[in-house]
Order: sequence, then structure tokens, then C-alpha cells
Amino acid sequence: MAIYFETLQQFKDSGGLKATTITAKQLLPAVVAHMQRMDRTFSLQINGRLPKPMDELLDEVFALCHLQQPFYTQHCASRNMRYKSVSKSRIKIDFTLRYRMTREEEKWVLGEIRRILARITCDDMSVIQKIIAVHDYIIRAYDYEMQTDGSPFTVYTFMHERQGVCMAYALLFEKMMEELNIPCYYVVGKADGESEFGHAWNMVEIDGAWYHVDATWNDLGKKGNHEIRYRYFLRSDEVFKRDHQWNLDHYPPCVSDRFDQLSVLYDVVLYNGKLYGPHPKTAELIVMDVEKLVAKKLLDVRVQYCTVREAMLYFSNFSDGGTLYRYQIETGELEKLAEQKVERITVDEAHLTVTFEAGEPLVFGEEAVVESVQVMEPDITMPLMRFGDSWFGSYEGKAASVMFEAPDGLSLYIKNPVKQLTVDILLHKELDIRMTSARKDAQLTERAQLMIPKSFVTSAEVKDTAGQTIAVVEQKEQLVIPLEGSTKLFINGFAGPS
Repeated sequence: MAIYFETLQQFKDSGGLKATTITAKQLLPAVVAHMQRMDRTFSLQINGRLPKPMDELLDEVFALCHLQQPFYTQHCASRNMRYKSVSKSRIKIDFTLRYRMTREEEKWVLGEIRRILARITCDDMSVIQKIIAVHDYIIRAYDYEMQTDGSPFTVYTFMHERQGVCMAYALLFEKMMEELNIPCYYVVGKADGESEFGHAWNMVEIDGAWYHVDATWNDLGKKGNHEIRYRYFLRSDEVFKRDHQWNLDHYPPCVSDRFDQLSVLYDVVLYNGKLYGPHPKTAELIVMDVEKLVAKKLLDVRVQYCTVREAMLYFSNFSDGGTLYRYQIETGELEKLAEQKVERITVDEAHLTVTFEAGEPLVFGEEAVVESVQVMEPDITMPLMRFGDSWFGSYEGKAASVMFEAPDGLSLYIKNPVKQLTVDILLHKELDIRMTSARKDAQLTERAQLMIPKSFVTSAEVKDTAGQTIAVVEQKEQLVIPLEGSTKLFINGFAGPS
């Protein structure tokens, strides 16, 4: 892994961006440091002898920048550099960069990542358990899709639209590993059957040894499905060389086969440090301790779609026609819950939902629809002006609770007294609400309530960008959705305003 340039940490230790004059060895980390700040224009001056022509040196910098802070460097969409000699031993370089995400989008993504990690991991989990939790979350929460509204390569689009391509899978995985303080590389290369754009995956370190992880290739499910495999999870160079290609000089060697026993697993779910799922040959229910890598059989029934909620393992029992069963992990009690054949099982923070090939879905967990809602009389009523699929309203005056109303029945109640507020609402495939005061997100101490006419939707199921179900109130003619502030939500079966 011999690379000419300094590491980003070495560069920061020597002062970082405090000075614009650097050595040639500092060019790569200096550029990365600016990209980490998402600087669009900046200049650097290189003092001293160059190891190669400047054009070649700059090409090498951008070929290697993914090795340091890829969450930022890989979101750089285009670059332009101009350089000139300012003295016999000094060259000035002017950079102009364009990014695929904005600073606001970066802030939103980082907030979502931290919120999700707080939900799916905890301090008591081991490194391998945390890696499994992140790997499985990404595969089950997002779908592979090239045709997206935003760029399919960005983490923002991936998390906002819940779909994207391998670059987004690998960048999100790497950033989550960084947040968990688990050493990780974002790997660029090629893979059999992939497009001319190449392929991206990751390497992670466990107990001093490095392993490949390709979450994209482990995602077997069609949209909305639960399917997952471990064939490309914690594997060695020897295994990945069969269908992946990468520059071996840029990454640490992966020589351990310690976790190869996991590679045959599929459709499993992690609970309390153990993986539950079908036996790779018989499909009978087994459990494997991820630390000891020892598996044992739990039931003589063939299972699919294994999903855990509150110490209960739900699955499709193919020894009984693919019907729904529940297994109590602590007691070993087995219970049949439905006669219909299961199509899929999905889970979020609040609910576990079973979809059948015929009939209505079955939902377990907290009630998605609450019994009542109290809307106080507002101090001020203001109009919402409609422009196609968007609405706009504003208020400025004395501190007051405000009701924004549109003639088509859409309304927004701000209980929190405000002196100035601007409201932007977009209803197009998803619900995007922005409430700003003095051009900043409004800080609400009490929940706002958005009232949507039922004619706009075909379902009361509302979820946030992490897939968590939002509690809504179904009134006679409308849905009432609680809001903490500016947000994006997804409404299942959204029809849109006529």
C-alpha cells in the first residue's frame, strides 16, 4: 500500500489548511481536506521539487482521493484545475469543484445516519455484530435502482428516495463504519457483469484483519422484499478475485477466511448476537452465534423471510404451505398465526408487516393510527397558495399560532407561537415540507399538524426516510400527520392532488 502522498491525519497533524503553501506530498490530503469542507473554489501553492509533471500529479491525486474521506471526495461531480509558476520553486493551483450534494443535504444525511445507528446498534454490541447490523439494514432498507429523481450515485438520493446504485451502497456503509469507529475502505474497481462505470464495495477491519464486504451484491431482493445473502460478506481477496477486480496496491490485503462459515447463509436476521434463518441446504430453522460461528438446529420446519420483533421470530413456514408462524426465542414456543401464504415480511421501528399473496396485510406492533387528535383554534388564519403540486404560505406579525389553509382542503396548523414563518409544501411522489424563519429551519417546541384530504391518498401509511411508520389520525375527510419541523415523508399509495 505504498503511496507517495501523506495521509490526511499526517497533514492535519502538521497544521492542515492553516497554510496554503504545501509540499508535493501534501497535495492529496490538502485537496481532500478542502473537499471535506465542500469548498467549491480554493487555491494551493506547492513549494519545492515535483516528483512528476503537474498534470500527472493532479491525475494521481484525484485517482487516490477516494482512499481518504470518500463520503466527500466521491460526491465531487466535476473538477477544473488551472496552475502557473509564481516563482522558480513554487506553483499555484486554482481549483473549481462541483458536488453532487449540497451542504444542507450533507447535514440531513449525517443526522439520519446518526439517528439510524442509534436505533440499530448499541455500545454492548461487538464489532462483528455492528457490521452485520449495518450491512443488513442497508440491504433491507434500500433498493438497487439506476432510474432515480436525484443522482443515483449520492447518499442523499439513496436515503431520501430509498434507492440508488453500488456507489451509494458503499458510501453509506463506509460512513456508518466511520461513525462507529470501525476501520473501513471504500473500494473502487470492476466486477463481472457490471457496467462500464465500474463497481464499488468496502473493506472492513476486525481484530487486525481486513475483509471484503459487497452489500450491493448481497442484495437479492426486488423492491420492497426482504431477501439477503452473505456470499460477499467478510470474504478474502482469494474469494473476491473470482469476480471482482481492484488495484491491490491501494488497499490492505484480505487474507483471513475466519468468517467463511457465514457466506452460505441467506435470509437471516440478527438478534442478541445470533443469526436466525434457514439452513443453507435443508432450509430448516437454525441459529448461529456470530462470535463462535457455531450453528444449531432449532426446528424441523423449512423457513423463509425470518424477521425479529420483540424477541419473536416471524417467518413463512414452507413445511406448512408457506403460511405465517411465530417462534418465541426465549421460550421456544411455536405458534401459527395465519392460513394465507406469505409473500413477504418487513419490519421498521414501530411495526412488523406481513403481506400475503391474497388478503389484507397483517401488522404487529404499535398502533399506526391513534384514536383522536386535538386541534386548538389558531390565533391567525393565513392562505396557502397552490402552484401545481406545491403550496406556499407565509406569516409575519405578532407571536401567534397560525393555521395555513388552501381551498383544496390541505392545511397546516402551527401551534407553536411564531412571529415570522414561511411554509413550502411539495406533494410529488413524497411529501416534502419546509418551515423556515429568517431563512433557517423553524424551531418548533410543539408539534405541527398537517391535514391532507383523503382524496389525495389511497392509504393511511406514512413513513419517514428511514422507513419508520409515522402515527397518523384518520378523520372523516382527512389524514392528520404530526410534524416535528421541516421533513420528508413517504405516503404509501399516494395519489396526489387532482
